[in-house]
Amino acid sequence: MTHAEFKKRFLPLQPMLYREAMRVLCDSFEAEDAVQNLYIRLWQHKDELDAVLSPESYSRRLLRNICIDRWRAIRAGEEGVETVMEVINDTSPPEVEVFETEECIAHFLSTLPQVQRKVMQMKINGCSFEEIEMVTGLSQTNLRVMVSRIRKRFRIFYNRR
Repeated sequence: MTHAEFKKRFLPLQPMLYREAMRVLCDSFEAEDAVQNLYIRLWQHKDELDAVLSPESYSRRLLRNICIDRWRAIRAGEEGVETVMEVINDTSPPEVEVFETEECIAHFLSTLPQVQRKVMQMKINGCSFEEIEMVTGLSQTNLRVMVSRIRKRFRIFYNRR
């Protein structure tokens, strides 16, 4: 694949890939790094990219794997994870009702133990149970039970407000 073909097929995907990384990682710097790493990997394997029929799907899959690796690194270091509220405040419209709900969610999440908070942040950001299992090391059954119980606790918490 030539430089021009690479730019034509893969560079227009950058905004969509950044949004996808942001949704998974909840950190703009981490998302930018993940997308940059994706493009480095793609360029290193540019000779094999001619066989790729769907550059978007291929890029998204690679990016998802990179993001999961970054989540594992964050989990190992236990640093750099923003709360859901910080991400929501950066991207949400300043509507009063929405803000109050987000504030309630953020407050509730801050009361959870670290593992439960990470699981819920990943679930809120659209991660599947398989992806959360890979990051946390918990079984899918345990994750489903945990999410269900947290949701029940949130309903009680929200209705008491």
